[in-house]
Amino acid sequence: MAAFNFLNLLTISTLAIFASSFSATPVNAIASPDHHHLGRSLARGHDSIAKRKRDTSSKRCKTRSSTLAPAPSTTAVASSIKVVTTPTAQPKATSSSSSSTAVATTSASSSGSTGSGKGGLAWPNGDEPSLKNFKTSKVNFIYTWTVEYPSSSWSLGLEPIPMLWGESQATDFQNKVVKGYANIAFGFNEPNEPGQSNIQPDRGAELWKQYLAPLKSQGYELGSPATSSNPNGLVWVKNFLSACNGGCEFDYTCVHWYDVKAADFITYVELWHTTFNKPIMVTEYACQNFNGGAQCTQDEIFSFMATVNGWMDGTDYVKAYFPFGVMRDMSGVNVLDGLMTNSGTPTDLGYLFINP
Repeated sequence: MAAFNFLNLLTISTLAIFASSFSATPVNAIASPDHHHLGRSLARGHDSIAKRKRDTSSKRCKTRSSTLAPAPSTTAVASSIKVVTTPTAQPKATSSSSSSTAVATTSASSSGSTGSGKGGLAWPNGDEPSLKNFKTSKVNFIYTWTVEYPSSSWSLGLEPIPMLWGESQATDFQNKVVKGYANIAFGFNEPNEPGQSNIQPDRGAELWKQYLAPLKSQGYELGSPATSSNPNGLVWVKNFLSACNGGCEFDYTCVHWYDVKAADFITYVELWHTTFNKPIMVTEYACQNFNGGAQCTQDEIFSFMATVNGWMDGTDYVKAYFPFGVMRDMSGVNVLDGLMTNSGTPTDLGYLFINP
């Protein structure tokens, strides 16, 4: 598994700075905080963890490569996040971001539309003003690897998605994620990885029934636990559903993916859709090699992103996608994958992502 290093987060308002280390074992990347900590790690490429103070920061994690070759990947970031203190969820939008994502019986439509409204921000940057620079008609979702979300999310037109990262965040999640706080909630972060939320399928079923299933009666849509792209991730979800015995309904299958070939990405997403027959949310992905091979060049990254984003825009069953990374410090991930400049504006790749 990936080795982890921990940094202390200085203050509630401070963006967490994280260190990277390398691991020889092929595992995927992920965030691994406890109730007061947030982190993330990458195997074979980088490994970083950032401690955080309760209620103030966000987590992120990365996953492995394709379905055929498990590749470790992840970048963890932590930051202070101001969150709303009272529920402010708005009615579910009827825009193209939701209307164009019904489950399809075929693998994809042939339209290849752009400006679908499916774009989302995996956001580790706290409540900083730069968030507005990434909101366009194409970008309509945001999550932070925690129960928190930036206070400007709703006013900017971004639908926030709180996450129950792992068991140690359960009480905080239960207290804050109530009717009116949001419309969608995510389950566990890479529970199949010992360095991440590390939850056995039967325990995951118990936690889901206690903390996530009740949200359905409050109007929430639920995103499944997001395993790494380690092949055992698919097995974990199957075992989880078996342990649930019909008691763990989710609306979206959440997927992580890191590797270098657009065709492999598409095959992987298709596999998860075929297996569970649910709409897909790709909650982490990048053109990044964590298997020891050559990294993507800038041209290859642009080609990869244009291909997979165009495919997802035109694929009815893909609900949303969240590329990595909208952040300044890529923490061991290829800096050419960066979507944010040091000044908080989109890079050229960022503009490729956010522009309709």
